[in-house]
Amino acid sequence: MSYGFSSHHLFPCLSEPPKVNTWQKTVTALHDIPDPDNLLPGIRVAWWIWAFTTIAIIALAWLIKTKRTQASGVSHAHDNSYQSCREELIAFREQLRGLPLADVATRCSLTLRAYMRIHIDDRALYETHDEFLLRPEALENLPRGARDKLAPFLSKLALCKYGPSKANQAASEEIIEESLQILQGLESTRKHDIA
Repeated sequence: MSYGFSSHHLFPCLSEPPKVNTWQKTVTALHDIPDPDNLLPGIRVAWWIWAFTTIAIIALAWLIKTKRTQASGVSHAHDNSYQSCREELIAFREQLRGLPLADVATRCSLTLRAYMRIHIDDRALYETHDEFLLRPEALENLPRGARDKLAPFLSKLALCKYGPSKANQAASEEIIEESLQILQGLESTRKHDIA
């Protein structure tokens, strides 16, 4: 007797061979999961932005390292600047015989301006005397007493450099002696780092 139940009604897939189209549609329907990138919050960043950011970070690190190296080099040069300028002027004193006063004044001016470049970060080394005088902030980092002695002395050196010149041993020695005194005065105004 049959109650209307047969095995092929309960399990139709057993009685019939599966159709390929039905199988693919079923698998595709089950695995048709949407792309999660559209559901995630935020903005997608292109690969080239990541590359640029990486290069920028590396460049910034290199720049910081370079600046620190330069700063340590400047502080070392800053510590020796007085001694090296003083030794240069003393050594130049031995070479004065027969030199025109303009050459002596030029050498002293360059030495003092080089010291000022290192000591007070002044750009006087790269300026003419007139440009230096026209710049109102020139020497503002120095105490008033040092400014009052340095400015007239630089003017005196300018007169010697640009005026008529001939060899004058006494005047040349006087200029070098005054340069050493001015250099000593500038050094006394410098703030010394205590380690």
